[in-house]
Amino acid sequence: MFCKCFCGSNSTVFEIPKLDTKPCAICTKQFCLDNVKDGLCDGIADATCPSNDFKTACFARDSYTDEIIIRLFLIATFCLVAFAAIKPFIKKWQQVFY
Repeated sequence: MFCKCFCGSNSTVFEIPKLDTKPCAICTKQFCLDNVKDGLCDGIADATCPSNDFKTACFARDSYTDEIIIRLFLIATFCLVAFAAIKPFIKKWQQVFY
């Protein structure tokens, strides 16, 4: 699981430790403020900053279903391109031998 922290127009992704049974409960404003470095959210830590400038999102990455769909798409695309490239040679070969 991952926690994405939006600080104004900037964003950073952190991996959430898998120690908790509900890892998304850890993805809070305080978690982001504790983990963000390089002053990315300096203005957000201030109480005068509007709360809509700061958002968090919890998500999972790399599901096997998505990976299979993407790989099948890439294989199909490669096969179609390869067939289109070889097709003229196949037609020539057919004319010579038939």
